[in-house]
Amino acid sequence: MYIKKLIVKNFKKISSDSFDLNEHVNILVGDNDSGKTTILEALELGTSASYRGKPITTSLNAHLFNIDAVAKYLKEDRSKESLPEILVEIYLSDCPEYRGKNNSLDQEEDGIFLRICFDDDLTGTYENFLKNADSIDSVPTEFYKVEWFSFAWEPIKFLNRKVKGLFIDPTKLHPTYGKTQYLSNIINSSLTKEQQALLNLNYRQLKQSFEQQEQVKNLNDGLDTANQVTEQNLSIIADTNSGTVEAGLQLAVDEVSFSHIGKGEQSKIQVKLALLNKGGNANFVTVEEPENHLSHTNLSELIEFIANNSSNQVFITTHSSYVLNKLSLGNLCLIADRYLRLNNIDSKTAKTLQRLPGYDTLRIVLSRKVILVEGPSDELLLKKIYIQTYGKLPEMDGIDIIVVRGIGFNHYLQIAKHTGTQVNVVKDNDGSYQENIIDYAAAYPAENISFFSEADDELKSLEPSLIKANSDSNDSLLTFAEIALATQTFNKLKKLDDLDKKIEFFIAVYIGPKGDKNYGTKKVDSAIRIFDSEEEIQYPDYLVEALKFD
Repeated sequence: MYIKKLIVKNFKKISSDSFDLNEHVNILVGDNDSGKTTILEALELGTSASYRGKPITTSLNAHLFNIDAVAKYLKEDRSKESLPEILVEIYLSDCPEYRGKNNSLDQEEDGIFLRICFDDDLTGTYENFLKNADSIDSVPTEFYKVEWFSFAWEPIKFLNRKVKGLFIDPTKLHPTYGKTQYLSNIINSSLTKEQQALLNLNYRQLKQSFEQQEQVKNLNDGLDTANQVTEQNLSIIADTNSGTVEAGLQLAVDEVSFSHIGKGEQSKIQVKLALLNKGGNANFVTVEEPENHLSHTNLSELIEFIANNSSNQVFITTHSSYVLNKLSLGNLCLIADRYLRLNNIDSKTAKTLQRLPGYDTLRIVLSRKVILVEGPSDELLLKKIYIQTYGKLPEMDGIDIIVVRGIGFNHYLQIAKHTGTQVNVVKDNDGSYQENIIDYAAAYPAENISFFSEADDELKSLEPSLIKANSDSNDSLLTFAEIALATQTFNKLKKLDDLDKKIEFFIAVYIGPKGDKNYGTKKVDSAIRIFDSEEEIQYPDYLVEALKFD
């Protein structure tokens, strides 16, 4: 059984949306405050009628309602018909007990719905409340009820629910607060029912032996010897209530209490125990930002474990490209202006990034405007142009410049084809504008992808184009050369007689006298000098145009 679709209305960040989900791994990605956590909370709400570990009936408050729905209610007549409702629908595979048409799609499906709505039994009381309508400034949740039913219109009880999840957020484990509930969840997911029964039995026997200790006997004998407190026998005993076993136990790692070990180790243990699910009590697991508190090595080990042990459905929120790449781009669920899955991403791209997970793919997923460049020199010069033109870095206007490095343009462009990110590609023509730019671009016909390059085949790369743009005269070339070159190299260039020889020498600094070299370090050094310089120079038109987005 797994959750195949989630529909949410008027709950926190989500006004109304439908989310198709992957059977095995779902990697929820989005900007801060995009609604990733809201989706996990909606899953908890729909499958357990709980919010952050507490019954929704006791934790319901006005802040759970979508802000737009609340604003609409306050603008209207505030009648009971205008009160907003929260709806969460969980569509399941292979749960025939929950099959029916009691859902917003009016389709025969397996599933659960939870609705937080006005309680008609309180109509009279609410009408009296409306006499002071002007004082109402939020949703009066005191007049609400919670309905929790299957699509078969059968009420669901917490203890006999068919769908159960384990919700893990490593950042929220407090040394004392919530320890009992947390340990209970761990025990339920990590131990079989037989093991749990043996644990309870042995714990009760241990507590019962407490009062047989000699010192405890002596203490109890002297507790009320004169029967001044009660005529009956008063003594201190251990509470043997089987339900309190978790309150008296805690996990330990190398004899150190779990709540006092490092946050990173806590995170790893929580996730691993949940995924192993030896108790068979969890149909799905949610993990918030597993990268928190973990070094790269420990994160690598944890993600490898998740990839190899996710027999149940898993929901992971992350801000880590490494997590996304390692668990496959095909499992990405993008929370943005629209919900988008990358389950149809090119399989070669997904596999390549699983093998080389260090590339920052999340930047192209989350950015609205991206410029892809071949190397750091292009990046520095584009930023310099933007600063000279607008007085600020392009990032301040939402333009992200990404150096593609070893994996090239293709894998980033495959992602952009699906996400719709506006991408401008700055690419060397390498001696053939037709073959390396026009023909290359034809493979990416998407409207959101554009290519920019030097059209002159003689100007194969960035540096020759830059030299050409600053060689209208001997003076302009020398001004540029003094900025871009090391002092010793500049002095050699300055001694040459005519402009053509200076240009030839200048180009050879970067690509060799025959154009067969690639002095990358010199290119970057020059780009840094240009970026740091207060002098203004001329730039190739294609670089200037690449910074423009419609």
